[in-house]
Amino acid sequence: MRRPALSPSTVTDAAMDIVNRDGFDALTVSAVAGELGVGPSRLYTHIDGLDGLRYLVATAATRNLTTRVRNAAIGTAGHSALAAIGAAYRAFANDNPGQFASTLLPPRGDDDDLAAANGELLDVFIRVYTAMGLSPDRSHLAARSTRSAIHGFLALEHNSGTTPGHEAEYDHLLATLQRGLTATGSGPTDGPNPER
Repeated sequence: MRRPALSPSTVTDAAMDIVNRDGFDALTVSAVAGELGVGPSRLYTHIDGLDGLRYLVATAATRNLTTRVRNAAIGTAGHSALAAIGAAYRAFANDNPGQFASTLLPPRGDDDDLAAANGELLDVFIRVYTAMGLSPDRSHLAARSTRSAIHGFLALEHNSGTTPGHEAEYDHLLATLQRGLTATGSGPTDGPNPER
């Protein structure tokens, strides 16, 4: 059997297959090597050990999450925008628990690939809040607060091992975030979303 041509991309794809199938904790250098049909030593030209593998998966998963959230935001405005983003974020976590677990990893620095991927995700929130009529500074604050609240809720839900059954609590969280914006006098308008 012909051995695959290895690259960071092929290694990442194999790692994602394992994470999607078996969970983030199942990710090892040996598991990826087995997935690719090569010896583990061949991978070290393309990755920085297990930490490098986890970093590649976290970056790819964060970009996948961003795509899901951005697509949900398209064509929405006002209250429906936050609801759509929240639903998409939670659906991603539920549909891809292995990938979501990887998004809890911190970037290695302020300007690395994972930090950039997190910035792209935050930018979706910023654009939505800007379309709601918030100033740039308020949009950044609202985006960071909202993303932190949503991600934190889902991380707790994910780590509890009882993902189903928290819809009421999650809906309450989103409603509370929305009320907080409205109470400041900077609530949503029905203007167009620039993600459109």
